[in-house]
Amino acid sequence: MNTSMQEKVGGREFTSIFLIAVGMKLSDITTTILFESGQTAGWMIPLLSLAFMLVAYVVLMSVLKRRAGQGLPEIVFTVGGKFGGGLICLLLFAAALLMTAVTSRGYVDIINVMVYQQSPLYALYLMLMAAAFYVASRGFAAIARVSWMLIFLIEGAIVLLVSIMWEDIDWMRLYPWAGPGVLEIVRTGFMHSAMFGEIILATALVPQVTTFKAFRIGSVVGFIVSSLKISFLMAVYLSVFDYPEIIHIAYPFQQLTKNTSFGRVFTHAESFFIGFWLIISVIYFAFYIYLLAYLFGHALRTDRYQKLLLPMAGLVVFIGLIPGNTEQVRSYWELLISYSTVLYGALPFVIWLLDWNWRRRHAKT
Repeated sequence: MNTSMQEKVGGREFTSIFLIAVGMKLSDITTTILFESGQTAGWMIPLLSLAFMLVAYVVLMSVLKRRAGQGLPEIVFTVGGKFGGGLICLLLFAAALLMTAVTSRGYVDIINVMVYQQSPLYALYLMLMAAAFYVASRGFAAIARVSWMLIFLIEGAIVLLVSIMWEDIDWMRLYPWAGPGVLEIVRTGFMHSAMFGEIILATALVPQVTTFKAFRIGSVVGFIVSSLKISFLMAVYLSVFDYPEIIHIAYPFQQLTKNTSFGRVFTHAESFFIGFWLIISVIYFAFYIYLLAYLFGHALRTDRYQKLLLPMAGLVVFIGLIPGNTEQVRSYWELLISYSTVLYGALPFVIWLLDWNWRRRHAKT
């Protein structure tokens, strides 16, 4: 898969993409589900999940480092052959597709409940994916540039939101620190490691980045900073709404924005935050549509993966409309996270073994 004719992205743009792609989890159903499992210690789970996933990431990076310039698809086809490489790419594609569909449905539910209550769900879904497809069709470099342009505004908006709500924060509501118990928190953190599965999927995009060093630094910084941000915002949600009230709030981020105001003049500050959130959501799903097309194109061994962008967007909508309600969306999310944790956790070790076996065989010849 030759990307020499395509514009590659630098470290800062690549970092920006993953600050958005991972950081957006602080605004969807992820946080509520983690509070249900972790109770008052739910805000610790993202840090534990990332720690577990970083182990798999380090193992995978040891393989990537030996094969400079190659992404995950190129490597698995080299060490696993056509069948093994195709199977691994299809497994990653399926996991990413199902999670994108369920996550995007959750976002559409938020838009439907919080903004456009009278609009049909399918119409909102189609508009979101159409906008995301348009951005994705501009290419990976365009997604990266837009992410870089917006990232400081995003972080500034989060700082502004927390500053406005600071007087309502009671950090004593974080007690008891261990929630349901240390062992239960560790177990929950491990079982939800796939919430940071992008750190494995991102390795497919190594050829799209200027240097391997830029990729390594960008991915590590993006994921660590995002996990810290998610953890901190979850602590803020808990400190504002308290437990167990927090588990009865479907969308804590959106509810937090509804509680904000800029004095007596601008009392509906949530309009600013929700509008900004909608724009970022388009960039968020543009990246995932591009990644799905990229993975499936490599599984088919074709360079023309850009033509798959529209089918991917349509497939996401089709699958995302299957759940009948928000509770089913959450159930599917939990199920997918459990299976994806096994996939993302085990796959780097499988690839390492395949690479070790490949090098051993070729050393004898």
